[in-house]
Amino acid sequence: MEACRRDQPHLIEQVLNEMEEKTNEQVAQFFNEVTDSMGNHALHVCAQYGSCTCLLCHFVNAHLPCKLTLLSCFRLDDTMDALFDIQFFECDPLTRLDNDTPLHIAVRYANDKDAELGEAMIKMMCEAGCDPRVRNKHGQKPAELVFNNNEIKKTLQQTEYIMAEGIQNTGDGVDSDGGEASDSD
Repeated sequence: MEACRRDQPHLIEQVLNEMEEKTNEQVAQFFNEVTDSMGNHALHVCAQYGSCTCLLCHFVNAHLPCKLTLLSCFRLDDTMDALFDIQFFECDPLTRLDNDTPLHIAVRYANDKDAELGEAMIKMMCEAGCDPRVRNKHGQKPAELVFNNNEIKKTLQQTEYIMAEGIQNTGDGVDSDGGEASDSD
């Protein structure tokens, strides 16, 4: 959790090195189950503290197909990206208190602390497979928490639409639904 709080990806690498003999499922189980005293998972803590210091993550990943496995092709020096590199990592755990996803927390970070970094985190999270359709215990989706930032709201709404329709652009002009992209696309 300290790695997530202080954006120290080398600490995650240390843990991964110590778990070399474990299966991918066991490694993911460890990272998916670890929480702080408030019930926040690793990705919640990253979003809460803005542990995505490399703003290039958004710009690099924006040109990649929206697949979690492709994020590992580029080794970026931030903790959130290190977590997404873990096979079977859960992108949408819920907090114990409010049933918030990491996207809910990232939106609050963007609203209250740093809009630019928050936007980069949110885009990275959406590209990695975080689901903006999940409602918290107050019935709110992350997009409903956004204020005064149309770009973040647009990102969340587009991702929600893509997930709802089962569309995944593979980057080769063919959508995963089997259809060719038309000239009007």
